[in-house]
Amino acid sequence: MNRQQRAAAALCADIARRLADPEPLDSANALTLSDGLPGIALLHLELGADGDADARHTAHRWLSEAVTRARTAPQDTPGLYRGVPALSFALTRAALITGRPLKAADRLADQVRTFARALAAWERRRRPQDGVCVTIGTYDVISGLAGLGAHLLDDPGRPDALTEVLTALTGLTEPLHLDGRALPGWWTAQLRTGLARATVETGHANVGLAHGIPGPLALLALAREAGVTVAGQDEAIRGMAEWLLSVRQFAADGPWWPRTMVLDSDGAVVAKDTTPGRPSWCYGTAGIARALYLAGRALDVAEWRDTAVTALRAALAEARRAHETRAAGRLEDAGLCHGWSGLLQTTWRMADDTGDATLRAALPWLADRILELAAPEAPFGLVPPTSDGNITSDPAGFLTGATGVALALRTFATDAAPVTGWDRGLLLG
Repeated sequence: MNRQQRAAAALCADIARRLADPEPLDSANALTLSDGLPGIALLHLELGADGDADARHTAHRWLSEAVTRARTAPQDTPGLYRGVPALSFALTRAALITGRPLKAADRLADQVRTFARALAAWERRRRPQDGVCVTIGTYDVISGLAGLGAHLLDDPGRPDALTEVLTALTGLTEPLHLDGRALPGWWTAQLRTGLARATVETGHANVGLAHGIPGPLALLALAREAGVTVAGQDEAIRGMAEWLLSVRQFAADGPWWPRTMVLDSDGAVVAKDTTPGRPSWCYGTAGIARALYLAGRALDVAEWRDTAVTALRAALAEARRAHETRAAGRLEDAGLCHGWSGLLQTTWRMADDTGDATLRAALPWLADRILELAAPEAPFGLVPPTSDGNITSDPAGFLTGATGVALALRTFATDAAPVTGWDRGLLLG
């Protein structure tokens, strides 16, 4: 290890020590992958993957506490990041490193399959030809089919649930017919619940990896590479990837993507953003580029792969300039979702896959941005994340907090893909 890798490994270990005890965790979010017990267990599972008995013991404590609380917890609307699927995802990672099936994991996997099949069936009943929009919570990574499908990719049981998920997501390419025009089938009128027709005021097509069409695109591509295919899957990958190419914007550094596409007052589809935003995993060019690259790798389309690499290089250049000049759109916290760790993990995956010298050269600089946010006086060893609009980020958890930061730092420190495959939960690999 070089100096930076040693520093990254040390901060990762320090964060893990601060997250050794599950007892103080807020029970309200206990069964979430984003903030709760399952997500934090992922850090200790990854640290225990090389045989560290203490880390495995700590992971067991977190998972045991999660299983205990699951018995009496209210049933939330299931998605990868909440409830049974979140706990099931973590238990599946535990089974990967122990090399043996876990009874609780098998039991919960059955429930996840049931949730996924029901949601896929509900989506297939939607009538886009009549102008009925999909909801983001039906198809996205956090709450919907893309996230559930990511988990099911590692399900050693029946493949039928995954194929139903893929079939439903493939169906998103059927155009939405609205007021005499055809819009992309993933055009939505609202964020979470209900079915409605889009209007100029409410309709949009989400472009981010967390909540937009890159999530289904990444899943369809990864499933194809895993040998799981359904009718029309390749055509759906092509349609989604080509749409991403069609809505990309261009700046001095290279291509970038807006957060959303909307209808203007004349009914034309336009980008809501006019300048590049932060290059985050959730909504930024970094996450979108990764999804496009996975599609290009799955179907062997060099143009998509090359565009993805060029776009990520541009996003890194913009991130450096925004950081140095304290410009708008800069990354401000360390987390995975919309901070430096998400960009670090995405860039590491892309550099590892492509061997691109520019991407690899950016890794130490990205790690330094995270190390600058170390705060020994803070409860979890990092400057707490800032609020994102009306959403308060969690300082300890996987998605926005210290757990995810430690996991990305470990990837950088070891220069190796996660043994547990924890970033499957981000659809990065």
